[in-house]
This record gives sequence, structure tokens and C-alpha cells, in this order.
Amino acid sequence: MFYLVGIGLKPEHLTLEAQNALKECSEIYIEQYTSQYSEGSIEFLEALLGRKIIMTDRHEVETKFKEKLEFSKSQNIALLVFGNPLTATTHIQLILDCQQIKTPYAVIPGISITNFIGHTGLQEYKFGRAVTIVLPEKNYSPESFFDLLRENQKLGLHSLCLLDIKREKKKLMSIKEAITVLEEIGEKRKDSLLKGAILVGIAGAGSAKMQLKAGSARRLKTFGFNEFPQCMIVCGALSEKEHEALQTLAGLKE
Repeated sequence: MFYLVGIGLKPEHLTLEAQNALKECSEIYIEQYTSQYSEGSIEFLEALLGRKIIMTDRHEVETKFKEKLEFSKSQNIALLVFGNPLTATTHIQLILDCQQIKTPYAVIPGISITNFIGHTGLQEYKFGRAVTIVLPEKNYSPESFFDLLRENQKLGLHSLCLLDIKREKKKLMSIKEAITVLEEIGEKRKDSLLKGAILVGIAGAGSAKMQLKAGSARRLKTFGFNEFPQCMIVCGALSEKEHEALQTLAGLKE
């Protein structure tokens, strides 16, 4: 059996279902590319399970993991994913591969960043398509996320912005950097996407030190977000209750 397991945002988020399945596995891998814990460590998780966890990266998951799926026909193997396991297309492909080679599998969900957007007081049903804001690099500066943000804004929908991770550089994008990227694209396009918009920053979601702050782009760039990982919401049309909630829960000023 192959288990694709969401491990949440800290070790304590691991469900009882996941713990029971992992105790039956001969090999447990963890994919580190998509995120990291906001609190706690892999060592703590290993102690909790009483098992060694093998680190893997995106390249191995995308190109070499099919061998592990073959092994899963005769032994239990698990891949751990931060948050919820089927958010990334890479992990969906693993399930398709299991179907193709007739490997039995189970997907065990985990707590995700989307489970924490309600802490802001924003209504989940008013969110449009989520985007990932990418740090520009030489010969690689995608801007499709800007177009998606604009589309959500036109529809009055909120946008959850996940922030880029450069795992090989041990770099997690910050809210300040994300705002700067959007401002630079907007300036180049003469598109004032963030002008007048209310943004919400979330840092260290799920941890005891989680930070929430709502306000203008200028205000969030100066706020001291020091927990990671970080993400951001670009608000669409706010109801009266959402506006009140942002004031009370995320420090929105008039």
C-alpha cells in the first residue's frame, strides 16, 4: 500500500488515522519542497512516530518515485507532505501513477493553510482561485499570478497568495517581498492592482506565534512579520461583517 499523508503545519496536526497508517510502513519519506513546519521539527515527528523519516526532494518525487510505488505493491510505503497532500499537481500525479501500475493507495488529508484563513474573519466561500507569487530570477520572471489576482478582483473575490520557496537556497519568500513583486509588475503594466486594496498577512499559521495583520500594502510592508512560512490575502469586496472581523482579529485600521 502507498500512503500519501498530509502532516499539517506542525507535528501535533498529524491525525490519529495518519499515525496508525505510518506505524505499519516499512519506509517513510517526506517531501520538503512545498513548505515547512511553522512550529516544531521533523525530529519531533520522528520521536512521535518512533520511526526514521527519509528526506526527499521535488526532483526525486517527480522522476524517481515510481520505483517506490512499485515496491508499495508488496510493502507499505508513505510519502509525507506538509499541509494537505493533494494541493500540488506533483502529488496528484503519484495517485495517477498508482492507478496506472495498479498499486493500492490511500490518501490521508492534513490540516492546511486554507484551514486558517477563517481566522481572519473572511468568508471561505468568497475566495477565488489561489495563486503562488514567484520571486523573479534571471531568465525566469513569470507574471501569470498577477493576471489571476486581477480576475479575482474583478469578481469581488478574495485571493489567497502562497509565497515562493527556494528550497535549494533555503529561502522562503516574505510578505514584504511578495508585495514588492506585485508593485513592480503593476508599475511596469501601469496597473494599480494594490491601490486601495486591503491585504491580510498571515505568518507562522498554526503555531502559537501566528501573526495576522490587515491593512494597505504600505502598512504590511512595514509590519514586523517574523514567523514563517508566510502567505497573504488580497481582499475582494468585503461585507460589513468581514470588515468588522478584520478590525477585531487582524488589526485593520479605518
